[in-house]
Amino acid sequence: MNSERNLWYGCAKVTPMEPVVAGNYGTWQLTYTAGKYGIDNSGAILICWRFAIDWGRPQTTDPSAENYLTASTDADARLDVAYVFKGHRRPWYHAVYVNVYDGEIRPGEHIVLTFGDTRFGSVGQRAPTAVNKRCEWHVFVDPFCTRRFVQLDDPPTVEIVSGEPSSITVVLPSDAVCGERMRIMLRVEDKWGNPASSYCGTVRTQWEPSDGAPEGMGQVIAFSESDGGVKIFDNITPQRAGIFRLRARDAESGLECISNPCVCHSKRPAFIHLWGDLHGQSEEALGIGSVHDYFRYARDVAGIDFASNQGNDFDISDAGWRRIQDAVRKFNEPQRFVTFLGYEWSGNTSGGGDHNVIFLRDDEPIRRSSHANVESGDTSMDCYPISELYRAFAGRDDVLLIPHIGGRFANLEFHEPSLEPLIEIYSCWGLFEWFLKDALLRGMRIGFVATSDDHKGRPGASHPGAHIFGVYGGLTCALAKEFTREAIFEALCARRCYATTGERILLHVTCNGHQMGEEFELTSAPTIQCCIVGTAGIESVDVLRFAQGDERPRVVYSHPINADVSASNCIKIAWTGLRRVARYFQIVWDGSLTLTDGRIASAREYAFDTPLEGIIERSERRVVWRSQTAGDEDGIIVEVDAPAHARLHFETQPISFDIAVGDISMTPIEFVGDGIDTRVTVRRLPAAPFPTELEFTRMDAKPPIGINAYFVRVVQQDSNRAYS
Repeated sequence: MNSERNLWYGCAKVTPMEPVVAGNYGTWQLTYTAGKYGIDNSGAILICWRFAIDWGRPQTTDPSAENYLTASTDADARLDVAYVFKGHRRPWYHAVYVNVYDGEIRPGEHIVLTFGDTRFGSVGQRAPTAVNKRCEWHVFVDPFCTRRFVQLDDPPTVEIVSGEPSSITVVLPSDAVCGERMRIMLRVEDKWGNPASSYCGTVRTQWEPSDGAPEGMGQVIAFSESDGGVKIFDNITPQRAGIFRLRARDAESGLECISNPCVCHSKRPAFIHLWGDLHGQSEEALGIGSVHDYFRYARDVAGIDFASNQGNDFDISDAGWRRIQDAVRKFNEPQRFVTFLGYEWSGNTSGGGDHNVIFLRDDEPIRRSSHANVESGDTSMDCYPISELYRAFAGRDDVLLIPHIGGRFANLEFHEPSLEPLIEIYSCWGLFEWFLKDALLRGMRIGFVATSDDHKGRPGASHPGAHIFGVYGGLTCALAKEFTREAIFEALCARRCYATTGERILLHVTCNGHQMGEEFELTSAPTIQCCIVGTAGIESVDVLRFAQGDERPRVVYSHPINADVSASNCIKIAWTGLRRVARYFQIVWDGSLTLTDGRIASAREYAFDTPLEGIIERSERRVVWRSQTAGDEDGIIVEVDAPAHARLHFETQPISFDIAVGDISMTPIEFVGDGIDTRVTVRRLPAAPFPTELEFTRMDAKPPIGINAYFVRVVQQDSNRAYS
């Protein structure tokens, strides 16, 4: 039934209303019916959806292209329609403006918007890529040309559901103890990273190695629709010490994976690897889904060990803050899942920039940077610039701040060492080695974390989708003494943690017996001991040192991997870079590779991030792709059967070059472009596989006198990374 407001201002509906498969193409008609006021000549309606809902961006210029939008009316008037990103108030950033001219819309007359109009050859409108029970269009009306829009009640809504199964993931704990139960998760996802909720297949599992493997789980696992694409087993018991992985395969679909490594110990280790995502948002701020759904996903779908909800402070109402506090209390359960209360202090870069605030306790007040998008609340608690927040938290050991990149990138001219032991160097926004270098150049003594900064309700397993987020979400591994909030917080404050690009790579680094994150004095040369257990083959490991007076971290040791192996005919071409440090920094690398003589026997994708990227054309002489990077690597691996004089022509807008096939060896060749760390790397791959486990000891014989910061960078053959 129409509300009193809708009787005067009108109402809207959408057809069809059936559930929509994530990322599919279709056609939807939104029909607005004018209320008693009608709409005056030069009046307008406005259709908006939330920032994190990645409908394909509507366009009105190419009828044959995707996301083609048209508008019509049965009134004696004409319409002008345009899509504007950030055309309305947060979080309803996506906006379609429909302006009325050369007439008016009378009561009862209609405006019909056709999203994905296929009459002229368009494939339709691309649906959002993340599942969402209530995908809403908010409709606003300006009937009198005042440019004061009134929101209609009862917004049109559709449900976004997951698609067909596309991948399997198995999650094991990184540490287990013989004779003690551990938890295992199997997750089946669609191509956009949503749990494939309708999956009803059968998965066969096999432990590697099988000798002495954990017990308690059958080899055949049948999924039903009630599982929602996820199965959890809590009664698995390791039998002997060693490193185990679990392989899973659906023979019917051909989907297959192998889990992250699990180290089974004969007794409890001094530190356990616990995986968390300290940064993401829900509908209490700029994201979608409730904060309760947020923590439930992190625990029961992503299978991480700890999480924090980090809404932009100026979006969070007092009621929203209470809901976040309640959820943090409800979901915190030592030995199973740990939550941290927090928020994102969101001042402009000139005032400090974005910082995640992590509390040890549950009952903290929120000290916002401003009330820019909150209409009520106590402004006396606001702190701006961030130095005022430092002052408010001075002397406390139960709160920490983490500068990060994303929206208003953190300004490292502001720094309080007692509150900021860490910086975030990776999230769904991208990889930011430049931020790491800037922090070290300023003399900051910091550790590194990675997060998702998820906005779509998928913390801990956050896929980028089809919007401005460029890469899969990161994870932070805390080396904690216990599985409790206090122990994880202590590990973070002690910098006894490391960052990964989302994979559970095991990394143990010490220096003369001191743990990761420690600060100490030596009278002898530092000796780095490193042990790595990867989730894929390990392509490179660098030990880097930053000393006072250096302009950048220096590689003091690169561990030789497959150095005595001959080169293959497979050539890896990888590109990376950022346009700038401010938001929306992705570089578009759409391009091609052409061979002048011989043939390209095969071409496979390397590290592309979404279904919208990748190889779109291939032949014996040419490969064409779509790609964008945000500090991460994308690329192709081509097997070439060609004479040495044959040339490869690489062509993209950022960088183009020619190189002779005979000039390419296993030593990387770099071509550098404009922007931040923008480059293309060309090398032959070795004929032997990369190792998944490495261990080495290396002395830095002549370090500079003074303070030296060391860290280890691991790069796997699938492009995933870890930073100690």
